[in-house]
Amino acid sequence: MFKAVIGCSDDIDTEDAVTQVIESCDEKLDGETPIAGLVFCGTEFEHSMVLKKIMERYPDLQLIGCTTDGEMSSCNGFTEDAITLTLFCSDKIDIAAGYGGGASADPPGAAKKAIEMASNRLSDEPRLTIALPDGLTTSAYEVLDGFNSILGAEVPVIGGMSADRVAGSKTSYSTYQFCGDKVLTDSVPILNFSGPLIYSLGVESGWSPVGEKMTVTQVENNVLYRLNDRPALEIYSYYLGDVFKENISGLGSYPLAVYEQGLDRYYLRVAKTADPDTGTITFLGEIPEGAEVRVTQAIRDQVLGGVNKSVESAIAGYSGDSPSIALMFSCTGRKLTLGTKTREEIARAMDSFDLPIPMSGFYTFGEIGPASEHTRSRYHNTTFVSLLLGDG
Repeated sequence: MFKAVIGCSDDIDTEDAVTQVIESCDEKLDGETPIAGLVFCGTEFEHSMVLKKIMERYPDLQLIGCTTDGEMSSCNGFTEDAITLTLFCSDKIDIAAGYGGGASADPPGAAKKAIEMASNRLSDEPRLTIALPDGLTTSAYEVLDGFNSILGAEVPVIGGMSADRVAGSKTSYSTYQFCGDKVLTDSVPILNFSGPLIYSLGVESGWSPVGEKMTVTQVENNVLYRLNDRPALEIYSYYLGDVFKENISGLGSYPLAVYEQGLDRYYLRVAKTADPDTGTITFLGEIPEGAEVRVTQAIRDQVLGGVNKSVESAIAGYSGDSPSIALMFSCTGRKLTLGTKTREEIARAMDSFDLPIPMSGFYTFGEIGPASEHTRSRYHNTTFVSLLLGDG
C-alpha cells in the first residue's frame, strides 16, 4: 500500500494556515500514519512555526521542503504565497530525509552529505531521490555531479531549486529549505525512496528551436563566449534582429536548446545577462563545451502544450495500475511567460488523468530531472517535470 494525501491553505496568517493544512491532511489520512512529507510554501510565512506544527502532529515524519515562486495542487489549483503539504503512507516503501549544508562552497559535498544522512535511515539501496537545493547560492550542475557520483544514472534525481516570489519591482530575493523542524539556507535537502516503488517521468518544455545547430566553441561554466567561433551575442543578434537590439534585457525569453553529446534530446538554458563589449552571455546554468545548441522561442500555446507532453509521457511510462500521486515541478520562467495563463498548467495536468489523483508541486528557480531515459539527471530551465509515484 502506498498512499498520498495533500493539504493546502492560502490563509495569510501562518498559524491559521498550517492548522488548516494539518486538519485537511488528517481528514484524508483517515487514521493512517504518514512516514514522510513534502512542504512547499511562500517566503512570507513564519517557516519555523510551519515546521514545528507539522512535526508536533507527526513526530516521526521524514520531512523536507522549500520556499517557492508559487504552488500548484489538486486541492487548490495554482496559488501564490500558500502552504501545500504532501504526506506519504506506506507499509512497503521506505522513505528517508537528509540534507547537506554549505552548498555554495562545496556543491558536490553538500549532495553527498544529504545522501549519507538519508541512506543511514534506509534499509535498502535508494531507487529515487527528490532534491530541493538552494536556488540562489549554489550550482545545480555541481550538486548533480555529487549525486551522480554516488547514485549513478540508474537512480534518478528529480525536483527543483528552492525559490522566492518573483515580483515586478522586487530586486532582493531569499530562498529557504527545510528538513524536519530545521529552516535552512545554502543547503540541499532530499527524500530517498527504497523498496517496491513504481515511478515514471515526463520532462518537456514546449519552447521551439529555430535555425541551425551551432557548436559551443568557447565557454567557461555558465559564461558563453563563442558559438561557431563567433561571439555568442553576435549570433543571438543575427537570429533575433531588431527585437533583440531594442531590448537586450529580453534575451532571457529566448533560451538555448543544448544538445549535449550522448543525449537524444535537448535541455534549456536561460540567459541572465549579456555584455555587448565582450560579446559574452551569462546563463542560469553551465553549458558544456563542444555541445550543439539552437536558439528557441516561446509560443504560449506550445508552452502549455509542454505540460500535456510531460504528463502524457509520464503516464505512458508508468508500469503500475494507477499512480498514487503526481508531483510537478515548473519554472519561474514559464510563469513569467504564461502570465495570467499560468493556472492552466495545473489544470491541464489534472485533465490528463482518467481518474483524479492527488497532485502537488511548485514553481522553481530551475528544474531537476533526466533529459533522456536512463541518463543522469540534468539541471533544466523553463521546463515542466512530472513525476508519478506508486507501488507494485
